[in-house]
Amino acid sequence: MKNPTQKSIKRLSIATLMIGGLTLAYTYWEMIAQLWVDSYIYPLAWNPDIKGWQIFILAARFVGITSLFILCCIFLHRTNKGLQDGEIFPKSNIPIIHWTALVAGLLAFVHANYAAVVKGESALMLDSNTILVPLIVLLFAGLYKMAYLAAKDSNLAI
Repeated sequence: MKNPTQKSIKRLSIATLMIGGLTLAYTYWEMIAQLWVDSYIYPLAWNPDIKGWQIFILAARFVGITSLFILCCIFLHRTNKGLQDGEIFPKSNIPIIHWTALVAGLLAFVHANYAAVVKGESALMLDSNTILVPLIVLLFAGLYKMAYLAAKDSNLAI
């Protein structure tokens, strides 16, 4: 039996996955175009002095965005499965949010350096987002854990 809340969360999950999938596809297309299409707006300029750094940033962007999408899929699947089992905040989502903080920090670092890498510049950039984004995600992980504990306590009280 599905109530309206479960249906809405399922629809929201599907919409989130569709938007995430489109973003993932666009990012893949952009990276492929930068690597192999010379007439692309911002083609990749290889610099032999920092080629290893460029490959690291490009690979980290590819792996990071893919990992973030996979973590999102796992989180939404576990949330929907938990709702079917009568669990509002599944405990299994807490480590997923922690991993998301790690991946978000990596992606913030990559994003800060991506423009320079595409242009072939050797600058190492760190900005406040590299620290701030993972901290915000960890804050949400803490809030989620508190909500899980509160839901667990309320189930015991009933």
